[in-house]
Amino acid sequence: MKPITPRSLRSAVYGACLLVCFSAPLFSQSQSNTILPADIYKKDSPAVVLIEINNEKGEVTAAGSGFLVSADGKILTNYHVVAHSKQATVRLGNKDAYDAVDVLDIDKRKDIALIKIKAVDLPFLSIGKSSTVGVGDPIFSLSTPLGLLQNTLSNGIVSGIREGDGYRYFQVTAPISHGSSGGPIFDAKGEVIGIAVMTISEGQNLNFAVPIDYAKGMLASPSAPKSLASIYELEPDTDKKSAVAEKTAETIPSNDKTQAELKQLGISVFLERRFGIWTVEDSKSVLGEPHGHRFGVGDPMPEIWAYDDPTKFARQLELVFDGKTKMLHDYYIYPVNVTWEDCKKLWGSDAKVQKNSNGTRFYLYKNRHMNVLVAANGTVISIGVYAIP
Repeated sequence: MKPITPRSLRSAVYGACLLVCFSAPLFSQSQSNTILPADIYKKDSPAVVLIEINNEKGEVTAAGSGFLVSADGKILTNYHVVAHSKQATVRLGNKDAYDAVDVLDIDKRKDIALIKIKAVDLPFLSIGKSSTVGVGDPIFSLSTPLGLLQNTLSNGIVSGIREGDGYRYFQVTAPISHGSSGGPIFDAKGEVIGIAVMTISEGQNLNFAVPIDYAKGMLASPSAPKSLASIYELEPDTDKKSAVAEKTAETIPSNDKTQAELKQLGISVFLERRFGIWTVEDSKSVLGEPHGHRFGVGDPMPEIWAYDDPTKFARQLELVFDGKTKMLHDYYIYPVNVTWEDCKKLWGSDAKVQKNSNGTRFYLYKNRHMNVLVAANGTVISIGVYAIP
């Protein structure tokens, strides 16, 4: 046997390098299976659906996302998307709508629901394997943020794998928001590895998804269809909201001038006259304790506080306080039984309209700082009023 010399060692290493460099692929097998984000959108967006939640009058009160997992209309989404209503409408990517929605299976702990519409020959998504997902893996999401922007594609990475109560979940950086719940999270191969479940708006890119492996048992176990009413439950904070409403009624000041102004002007004009004047504490002194809080978009970030409406015109108010001045800058009203025809009588119809794929319409007034979001049936979902910049 020839002794190993520095020169022979260098030759061996050099030869090995040549062997590796010219025989091994430039990418690993998993990387070679990746597809472009545009291809994910083109291939998979037709199978991502919008789920509209309706009240007893047929009015849209909330929205979420979901995705088809079979050609005969099986859809995975979050349990919380469908748990608090007896009626729902599923809108497909091609704008077809289905009002008959059944439940096949649910997992409350992991916030998963398998629902079904009566359809055939539908596109559906490929299910991946979430057990192989690791921190740092690239991911994509497809959903309907705010219940308006159907089939929005975003990308990010898996930034953590967290422990829940009896299950694990993915922390992801792909931007999602209210309305994205139930949407699919894809890996780089375009396979579903998670279900978007929630976001923490107080932080930056703190979004979470349930691993898809938890849903596979539901897909494999045939179940008889049941109505949405069979799983209906009141929202968890209903009692809390009632208590807040009672407290609000007690804490509204008895100042005759303030009450007379509120009654005379109505909640919208009353709030508009507080632009640049009211702080959060001012709003609490009139409207009582808020029942919700989140941060908006901006630098510095504005704060958004939710209140019950003492005039009962709206089911909820959202007041936006400027991140720099801390003064009231915008507000949103979620009215009760108001239609677009009512708005036209109050403020006219000189507005630019944007028609959305889910049937909703967004009216931006040209002669005032106001917009109105209207459901497909003409019911007003929200009214936004903005301070003059």
